[in-house]
Amino acid sequence: MIYKCAENHKDLILDFLENDPITNLFVIADIERYGFDSLDQDVWAYTNDLDEIKGLLLRYKDIAIPVHGKEFLGFDTFLPLLQSLNEINVISGEKLAIEQYEIYFPELEQIETILSVCEELIESPKKMHLVEKLVRADIPAYLSWQKACFETVSESELVLTEMLDNEDVLIHIIKNDRNEIISSGRISAESSKAAMITRIGTVKSEESKGYATMITTSLTQYCLDNAKVACLFYHNSKAGCVYHRLGYQDTTKKWCMLKPKLEENKKNIFQELIS
Repeated sequence: MIYKCAENHKDLILDFLENDPITNLFVIADIERYGFDSLDQDVWAYTNDLDEIKGLLLRYKDIAIPVHGKEFLGFDTFLPLLQSLNEINVISGEKLAIEQYEIYFPELEQIETILSVCEELIESPKKMHLVEKLVRADIPAYLSWQKACFETVSESELVLTEMLDNEDVLIHIIKNDRNEIISSGRISAESSKAAMITRIGTVKSEESKGYATMITTSLTQYCLDNAKVACLFYHNSKAGCVYHRLGYQDTTKKWCMLKPKLEENKKNIFQELIS
């Protein structure tokens, strides 16, 4: 049986998701923050004959996240529902779930990342005083930094302003003497127990100076100071070595995204963005 979830289902759903609070961080964070009445979000649950939840499907804006195991009896119910959501551009989640959908969305390609967590910092770089918290006045410089690093921006100035005002995002930055942002990262999902660090990057002219490590350390410390496990994804081994030195440990779970196919140069940019 499948049903669309409402506020009275919240405790039951969170109990199901808390079986793996790290892998399910995005879903837990979205439900805790936006609930079930937002136009941007929908949640469906699949139950067995005993009314036990065996799978969830969350839509947040143009992203869908299915949550279930490999032997999921509700797949034939979730698939047509997912195919009917015309606004969806990205399907993401644990690899065991996502690989079941891949053949049904040939216009999308799979990008696999490693999920790593930190519960204690074991190393901290010098010059941490260079790291600042992004404020509204920094937004134009932050958008310029995104274009310089990744050739794209994640959201408009208006949307980013609203996110900062609503405390929907925490962004840390490092500036140069000309007040230009040269390195940054953000907390993009935050539940009561964990937080996800993403979009770590440094402009090419300032690479290999330890700035990304400072940003990662600062955001990790924020998580730990708030009694939350720090989580992040990475794609390349070079980034992995940096994170491991700080105290991050890879989980056994793999996170996958099905995204519109990119040209090779843009694919490389995207892989840098998630690393």
